[in-house]
Amino acid sequence: MGDWWQTYFETGGWQRVQLGVGAEFDDPGQAEAVERALALEPGSTVLDVPTGTGRIAIELAARGHHVTGVDLTGTFLQAGREHAAERGVTVDLHQGDMRALDLEPASFDAALCFWGSFGYFDAAGDEAFVRGVAAALKPGGRFLIDTPATETVFPRLKERNWWEIDGVVVLMETQYVSGTGRVETDWTMIAPDGSRETQRSSIRLYSLAELTAVLERAGFTSFRASDDELEPFELGSQRLWLVATR
Repeated sequence: MGDWWQTYFETGGWQRVQLGVGAEFDDPGQAEAVERALALEPGSTVLDVPTGTGRIAIELAARGHHVTGVDLTGTFLQAGREHAAERGVTVDLHQGDMRALDLEPASFDAALCFWGSFGYFDAAGDEAFVRGVAAALKPGGRFLIDTPATETVFPRLKERNWWEIDGVVVLMETQYVSGTGRVETDWTMIAPDGSRETQRSSIRLYSLAELTAVLERAGFTSFRASDDELEPFELGSQRLWLVATR
């Protein structure tokens, strides 16, 4: 569905939702789970892409890791820099396209792609991103992808759903398009004053086997799949956490 992501995150409604996530999610708990999933040694170099507001990157930095975050949306990056300064931690946050990472080769111990941010592009774009991460990792480096998968979505797929964060009501109308393997969602954000914004996203849904194949083509050689509580991954799990080793 075209390059929907180029403008999607620039709308006021979604930016309010994204900025509210950092206040409501258990960042310390998620960062601890990421540390465990990636088996991070003290002082590891970590790449977080796309980093959004840097909510995971900042927590990892607070735990002593050296973190670089990349994101396309300047508003989120600025919010991340301000939050990092408030926390007194150093995180390298910079703007860029995740399909064209401009990073020192073999310079990271680990990388993560968090909160369902994989599958935005066509097949070539998704594979370009994975190759860029592989090139940035040291030999033996690990890459965590946190994503919905066919095994997590199909057992509980709802055509309509809603949730609320920071006073914004988020309405979702979702369909799975079997011909493309993509989940197409119309998002309506209703602000506290009653104003509405509607956006559409289009995200490729991979099975565990399909995502593993993408990573293998980029040079990853071993894989460990779990859910977001680091329990064995199975049909009906809430999320897929796939750790691939370079």
